Amino acid sequence: MISEQFIVGIDNTDGAGCEGTGALTMALSAEVASAGWGEPLGVTRHQLWDSSKVSSDNGNYCYALTIQTTRSILDVEDEVVDFVRAHAAKDADPGVAIMSRHSDMPHILAFGRRAQTELMKLEWAQTFADEANVSLRTLGNKRDGAVGALAATGLRGGGADGVFIHLPAIREIEGVLRAGEIRERTTVETILDEEGEPLDRDDRVETNGYLRPRLEGGKPVIHTRRTTDDRHLWVVVDRRPSREPEGD
Repeated sequence: MISEQFIVGIDNTDGAGCEGTGALTMALSAEVASAGWGEPLGVTRHQLWDSSKVSSDNGNYCYALTIQTTRSILDVEDEVVDFVRAHAAKDADPGVAIMSRHSDMPHILAFGRRAQTELMKLEWAQTFADEANVSLRTLGNKRDGAVGALAATGLRGGGADGVFIHLPAIREIEGVLRAGEIRERTTVETILDEEGEPLDRDDRVETNGYLRPRLEGGKPVIHTRRTTDDRHLWVVVDRRPSREPEGD
């Protein structure tokens, strides 16, 4: 059977008595792995237009999960939609988008980039999805999650936006480790210094207990800078955002 990758975008699942969309997407990733019907390839968070015109408590974020599987897109859609329905807040308006190898990724990437700089309309999301052969499901009365879900698939597919909030071991690593150990414990092969050069395996890295690789060139990348008081120690550049959603 042919195995392919699907990019699942999810948005607006949070509400009263429910964890955020990031937590739900990570739970979906765990469910895919435990159920055995696919291999999850990391959850990413993407920043959309952060404006007073957009209702949001913790910044306007959407989330994406890439899944490698032999299942058809219809099967994947059924699994994802059932999971989101079961775990989203009762008062939420979730959106789910699924991009396949048959989709027009650049068209949806353009939509995602626009969603980072302007307020996109729900009808535009459906038009873009139809034109690009992307499955777009709205599971609430207001359909508010459609824009973010579709934008997430495009931004993840473009491979140059957002950060990974879930990859093997990145949420468990703390303190100072050698670059080689980080590579061995995670799926992150690329750890760069401030000049863009890869660290040697024995170079020491201060993680500060927070490791969220950027999505660059379609892969996770950790950026570091050399410390001023210890020429043999690098520190991870990206720190926890002040408005990071709980659980991310």
